[in-house]
Amino acid sequence: MEAIDQLYWWVLIIAGFGTFIYMLFSDAFDMFEGWFNPAVILSFLALGAGIGLILNALAHVSPMIGLAVALVGSFALTTLLYLFVLLPLSNAEESIGLTDEALIGRVGRLTVPIPEGGYGEVMIETVTGSLLKTAQSMDGTTISTDHRVVIIEVKGNIAIVMIYDEPTIREEK
Repeated sequence: MEAIDQLYWWVLIIAGFGTFIYMLFSDAFDMFEGWFNPAVILSFLALGAGIGLILNALAHVSPMIGLAVALVGSFALTTLLYLFVLLPLSNAEESIGLTDEALIGRVGRLTVPIPEGGYGEVMIETVTGSLLKTAQSMDGTTISTDHRVVIIEVKGNIAIVMIYDEPTIREEK
């Protein structure tokens, strides 16, 4: 086995192990976006090492030409992966989820009553379905499931709510 093959194998093993670790702890790497996302970098390394191994085994080209072709091929495939898989997935994830700020002012229905000083559960209807959230009364009072509530703020994944007085239409006499 040539030295360049050993290098490709080590890069492939390290990229595979890094991908496994990234899958387990991906939330810790949210600070990296775009091309510097660990998924893009690890894909580039794994694809480059794989292309290099295949070229050395089947084409018997010069190691430097094989390395150059592996880098160019890996860059092209990683670009396609980023543009057509990773980028649409990240945009889809953002459009489905509601942020805490988007919940403020929304009206929901209690599915679990809120006891005095305790917690209940509020259901908010959205275009994509319904969302359940732990709820707490703004002033610590009891709220039964008969009332609709409005979310005032979200603190630590808990919706702070108050009773929603639905506007009524006066009848003309």
